[in-house]
Amino acid sequence: MNKELIKKEKTYSIKVTGIVQGVGFRPFIFNLASRFKLKGMVTNTTEAVDIVINTTSKKTLAAFMDKINKDRPSAAYIERIVFEQVPYRSFNNFSITKSKKSQNRFQLVSPDLATCQDCISDINNSSFGRRYGYPFTNCTNCGPRFTIMESFPYDRYQTTMKKFEMCKDCQLEYQNPFDRRFHAQPNACHKCGPKLWLVDNKNNLISSTGPLEAAARKLKQGHIIALKSLGGFQLAVDATNPEAVIKLRNKKNRPHKPLAVMVRNIETVKKNFTVSQAEIKMLTSPSAPIVLLNKKNKNFLAEGISFYNRMDGIMLPYTPIHHLLFNLIDFPLVMTSGNNSEEPIAKDNQEALEKLSPIAGYFLLHDRDIYSRYDDSVVKEINKNQMIIRRARGFSPYPIKIGLDIGDKCILAVGAQEKNTFCVLTRNYAIISQHLGELDDADSFAFFKETLEVYKRLFNVTEFDLVAHDLHPGYTSSKFAQHLGIPTMGIQHHQAHMASVIAENNLQGDVLGITWDGTGLGLDEKIWGSEILLLKEKQITRLGNLSEKLIPGGEAAIRNPYRMAISYLLEIYRKQNRKQQFSEYIYDNCPHFIKLIGKNEIEILKHQLEIKFNSPATTSMGRFFDAVSSILNLTSTISYEGQAAIHLESIADLRCTQEYRSHIDHFCMDDMAILEQILEDIKNKVPASIISAKFHNTLASAILDICKIAQDKYNIFQVALSGGVFQNTLLLKNTLSKLSKQGFEVFSNYKAPVNDGGISLGQAYMAALELERSNRCV
Repeated sequence: MNKELIKKEKTYSIKVTGIVQGVGFRPFIFNLASRFKLKGMVTNTTEAVDIVINTTSKKTLAAFMDKINKDRPSAAYIERIVFEQVPYRSFNNFSITKSKKSQNRFQLVSPDLATCQDCISDINNSSFGRRYGYPFTNCTNCGPRFTIMESFPYDRYQTTMKKFEMCKDCQLEYQNPFDRRFHAQPNACHKCGPKLWLVDNKNNLISSTGPLEAAARKLKQGHIIALKSLGGFQLAVDATNPEAVIKLRNKKNRPHKPLAVMVRNIETVKKNFTVSQAEIKMLTSPSAPIVLLNKKNKNFLAEGISFYNRMDGIMLPYTPIHHLLFNLIDFPLVMTSGNNSEEPIAKDNQEALEKLSPIAGYFLLHDRDIYSRYDDSVVKEINKNQMIIRRARGFSPYPIKIGLDIGDKCILAVGAQEKNTFCVLTRNYAIISQHLGELDDADSFAFFKETLEVYKRLFNVTEFDLVAHDLHPGYTSSKFAQHLGIPTMGIQHHQAHMASVIAENNLQGDVLGITWDGTGLGLDEKIWGSEILLLKEKQITRLGNLSEKLIPGGEAAIRNPYRMAISYLLEIYRKQNRKQQFSEYIYDNCPHFIKLIGKNEIEILKHQLEIKFNSPATTSMGRFFDAVSSILNLTSTISYEGQAAIHLESIADLRCTQEYRSHIDHFCMDDMAILEQILEDIKNKVPASIISAKFHNTLASAILDICKIAQDKYNIFQVALSGGVFQNTLLLKNTLSKLSKQGFEVFSNYKAPVNDGGISLGQAYMAALELERSNRCV
């Protein structure tokens, strides 16, 4: 370059923040700079990607930045891109330089990404020997990220791949700016990378030369395989083999809960399920979650996969191991979490052998360590929108941006007891952890603490200014919060549900909240669960709920919905001033109870309810669903949460538009009047499918009536729907339709789970409001 041109040249620093590490961003910048003939450098820091270029033209600078925005790698997310002129620096070329630690260490982390089409082609292409059949193939567009990352910046030496030294060929790819694996941190091949092998459940080697072929043979024979996947173990079995499926259920002690299924490709999905374009997009996305799909071919899978459910949980292969396995078999696979009931998913070889050997006959193991365990995510489509039911692989730890910025403060929200997640709130980023499950045992709590430490390290959190928790003092998460020795804030369960919708949708102004779920400790220390809440002038008040019912036996009634049916029926029995014995009244109205519950137990339950012994009061909508399901002879005892309500929804005749008369008084719905009409229908032998449809239609109309009353009284137009009951697709879609037609703006949870998995987001948001208020007062 001549001296005159150098005199005109200026140096610019460009900083790009967002998800820009672990997604092939530096190679992309390198190639883009080459196309623009720019000299300079790009590097990862602990907060961003920094680019320095020399140019004589501001137009070139603008065009370069525009291309960064428009042509970024598909897995990248650019949140902000800024530039400034800096003192002149001389460069001989454009280079990728060593990562460096910067003063500000906050950086977004990429979730793991499903295998891309180019890598699928590589493992299936026999002429490409380096990656043909290699089960750990990846590139800058796909593969593990979060699960192998120990710290930032995202470089190989800070991942679990550090123990594998790249061979000469892989090193050449890694250093070649025109290669797809340029600076791909998990880059590896047959020669230098992780290995796969198959053992039996006593850790005897079955095959190290053809482990996938051996595993495929075992699957064809009906055996259960524990497979080490991306974020932990999965239990696989032939999903068309009824005996194998039941064997898995029995060994895992999971008699009824639907099992997730992995199918070979999207063509198989289209052939056997009713699938929309939106659902295809979810299935084939880099997140590759389990998607709930309506059944079309009811003979495709063994009946024991999901029994009466209208939907199956379906996913596509998302690692090379899965793709290669499906090259060897011609049937779908149950692919359920590798854990014992309610425990965290197993992630290490020895851990899996110890915990899963009573379930699986064989183990497909490998030596790429998993740093953060990570279950599969579950989503479904609601009116063409993706609704996340379980947020884990492919989504966490991607943050949700909220409308409050807490600056340099940091809030921890520890979530609920069931479906636990925690949320770290820093600046305006709400970083919700992956699904951690139930905190009922020591292993689950250890998983909670272990994951929290990972998040603190990755996001450079050294201390929290405030910890938000559920009001329930007995929750493991609440106890943990109380022992941290920093300021705490207890938040009512249903208010947190409502706040999670407000946070996710960045709602401003007054909002009516309909939060329906199973249970949550109320401000009056009773068990709430059907709450009508009003946010006005930044204060939440309770407007209404179902009338209180007693739960005979507390937790025992939750596991046995027939007890809740007895509680409801006793109310009607009293109201009708019946003279006959209560047990006779039960048998007259619900003859199926004769086989289910003896006269003595009915009378004992009646006495228990009358003296209120071990029978707490509740306003739970979930318990109302339980009672109706049991009264209709659907589900009277459960083996997983929500089973009775799911059964009730599954049998509903979707063509039925009828509904029961409902009455709203002071924002309270008369559920007993609805139940009386259901009993009348039973007496008139109306099919259960019609009764279920009428029940759901009635609840949706009742919500509309409540909203109209609130609109008249409080001038409310925004409605937030949250709580586990709104996982019910029929109820949610019906409610959305009715409210939208009346002009309401209706919001729910789509990015955070609508169930208790979203509670931590709401807790964090309410704590942020409190922080904002207290700062204003200072």
